[in-house]
Amino acid sequence: MRRLIPFDTHLNYGPMRMAIYQSGIDVTVESDEHLLNNAWGYYYESAHVILIDRRLTYTAKRCALVHELVHWAHGDNCCGLNERRTRIETAKLLIDRQDYARAEKLHEGNIWGIADELNVTKNIVDNYQIWLHDSVAA
Repeated sequence: MRRLIPFDTHLNYGPMRMAIYQSGIDVTVESDEHLLNNAWGYYYESAHVILIDRRLTYTAKRCALVHELVHWAHGDNCCGLNERRTRIETAKLLIDRQDYARAEKLHEGNIWGIADELNVTKNIVDNYQIWLHDSVAA
């Protein structure tokens, strides 16, 4: 199963939540501050619910939401499965290749600066770099 995310994943967190509701896709986004294992988010396929930790920064919420939308798109049934695929797809959805190249040059490879410039978390940049490395090696 592969569902399409029918809106721009470069939106900020609030507008992205609105886009989810306006698009009519079959997923609900809720917030909580008591997620298990310090997770930033979860997707529950049986209920079509995405749960995001409300204590996160808006940048982290944005990244977590796109990550959970990737799980939704694939219909993943269980937490922890397909995480590598999900992390790489999330990074590719959040980071434009040309924007990344400019940010990497501007910040001289400093991952924190790149992440800040691109409005993503350091983990998203890490995963994008893994994808870049793997795509060049292939």
